[in-house]
Amino acid sequence: MKNNKVESSSDKTPKYTVKKVAEIMNISEHTVRYYDNEGLIPFVSRTQSNIRLFSDNDLNWIKTVHCLRTTDLSIKDIKKYIELCLKGDKTIQQRAEIIFNQENKLKEHLKELQEQMKVLQKKKKYYNDLLKNKSNDIWNPLK
Repeated sequence: MKNNKVESSSDKTPKYTVKKVAEIMNISEHTVRYYDNEGLIPFVSRTQSNIRLFSDNDLNWIKTVHCLRTTDLSIKDIKKYIELCLKGDKTIQQRAEIIFNQENKLKEHLKELQEQMKVLQKKKKYYNDLLKNKSNDIWNPLK
């Protein structure tokens, strides 16, 4: 791990608590537990006291799951992706399609966000000019 970023690692040595994973991944402890409870992180270890312990390899799963979730892939579809991963190389094509589709959806969303950013930047300039010149807002619909 470097700078709270997950590096690709196949190390399966259990060593991180839920709290530490949440800190490393910059997500809530609740989210870590939820992903595990939903079966989205295969192979999570537990101590004799039933405390979850995560490995670097688990962090890679969490990073992928969280990415897919924040790009609006449903839990059901993430489970499908995980199941395909666990089936091995024969599912590469199917997994690739899921990732490619999510990338395309995210690109469209980014375009929409860029358009919204342009609107906000224009409004920001407008308000900065109003504040600088101590002018009245002629575009206010209440006037």
